[in-house]
Amino acid sequence: MSKILMRVDGACYPNPGNMAIGIVIYKDGELFNKISEAIGYGTNNIAEYKALIRGLEEVKKINPKRIDVYCDSQLVVKQLNKKYKVKNKGIIPLFNRVEEIIRTIPCKIYFIWDRRDNNVVADGLAKKALVEEEIVKREKAAKDLKVERKDDYFLVSSSKSGKSYKVDINIPQCECIDFLRRARKLKLECKHIMAVRTFLQEAERKREAKDRPKINILVLSKMVKPQVWEKAFNELNKKVKINLKLIIPKANKRGIIKKYLKEVEVAIGGTFSKGDLEQAKKLKLIQIPFAGVDKLDFDLYKNCQGIYICNIHSNRTAVAEHAFALILALAKNIVTNDRDLRLGRWHGFSTKEPTVQLQGKSLGIVGLGSIGWEIAKIGYALGMKVFALKRKIEEKDSEKKNILEFLGEKKDLEKVIKESNFIVVAVPLTRETKGLVGKKELKLMKGKYLINISRGVVIDEETLFKSLKEGNITGAAIDTWYQYSSSKQKEISPSKYDFHKLDNIIMSPHIAGYTDRALEENIKSVFDNIVKIYYGEEPENRIDPELEY
Repeated sequence: MSKILMRVDGACYPNPGNMAIGIVIYKDGELFNKISEAIGYGTNNIAEYKALIRGLEEVKKINPKRIDVYCDSQLVVKQLNKKYKVKNKGIIPLFNRVEEIIRTIPCKIYFIWDRRDNNVVADGLAKKALVEEEIVKREKAAKDLKVERKDDYFLVSSSKSGKSYKVDINIPQCECIDFLRRARKLKLECKHIMAVRTFLQEAERKREAKDRPKINILVLSKMVKPQVWEKAFNELNKKVKINLKLIIPKANKRGIIKKYLKEVEVAIGGTFSKGDLEQAKKLKLIQIPFAGVDKLDFDLYKNCQGIYICNIHSNRTAVAEHAFALILALAKNIVTNDRDLRLGRWHGFSTKEPTVQLQGKSLGIVGLGSIGWEIAKIGYALGMKVFALKRKIEEKDSEKKNILEFLGEKKDLEKVIKESNFIVVAVPLTRETKGLVGKKELKLMKGKYLINISRGVVIDEETLFKSLKEGNITGAAIDTWYQYSSSKQKEISPSKYDFHKLDNIIMSPHIAGYTDRALEENIKSVFDNIVKIYYGEEPENRIDPELEY
């Protein structure tokens, strides 16, 4: 068992104001973890307590034999050591929460006051989070401001307040109260100075754009009609004003496509051969205008030096919402209740059939990508305990631990299934994930609910059907299937098995990402990547052909 030394600090500016916490944890004398987070609005003492709570929740997982907690607030330490009684109504629930956590930790915990000078790392982490939060707030506010260039200064005004402020960017200096009282103290710029800097950057970008050669974009995707691509791109380009040319072939013939490939920098959609790419000397980006990439020829793209292959993740909110619609439909038995009530059959109190309350239940997420993370945040907001897996845990994932009970890798699949009441599969389809959930995994799901928004073949089709038919799995909600309709066969069952005859499944026709805003958001994500290519920047959501996503 280990000895833990933890230094905590809470920062607040002004007081009351935006709060942030800094936590440094040492395990047996070695640095174990550092935490720096913005945590909302409150007072200094609330920030101190929240830092302490966050730190205790982190170290209780270690099961140490002793914990020393250093804090630079004498009041907080004396309250924790029962020398001062907590009288502030806002602090009482936080003090009680600390007491609750202490009861779950079997070892002795010592709360020790130390001077701020000896707590510089935790203090610095808290201030760093505070400053980052302030920057984000100011940048967001700056977007709504109007900037006018005068002879030797700028006039920045707000349409909401109607007030204008004079900005001298050379010093820099602003007349606003924020600059005079707050921003300088935090060594930041006020929103008016930020707005001027953005104005100047945009002006420089537009000037550069005039001198840049035209970027040629070949549209091969049939996601929307040609006129929709043209209209959307023209509208989006009103703001950035890059020099672009859309090429949309009238016929999808190989000869025509090869002809255009020689002169374009970007191709939207399409399938290519080795010969096509050898001729595409100027091609810099192949942009997939949706998320799924399992139909790509990854072996071909492994040798495409200098060409970005990208998809888009703008569907993450829509798919996460749909996943939770399915979870709620299962938990609340919505489909059966609706169907039977239409026939006069009642469920509930009269039949002693309660529904499932999600608060306090556990949610397992197999695939913590952009969609999985959105699902995790919704689950956490509903009071669920969230257990998750991803292919490889990175350093940046440590920031997600305040929401997650557990984050593991593929080897931890069994643990996540065992811990969870609801299991959502959200992995991309690759050689590694095909058949990821098979007989062994489905057997572990006895009494649980399974939701698939990934791809059908990630879950073994026959075993899934048998597990549901035999009642091993309590219920399932499936949005991605094994057979799909086509132009030749518009009506087809989604599986060779009779899922439609089962009462414990909710069937959804692969519509999670198709919303009233889906196409608009997809096109914008495509356009944003084209702008990045135009300015020589790296586009977002680059696909790794080796990993197949």
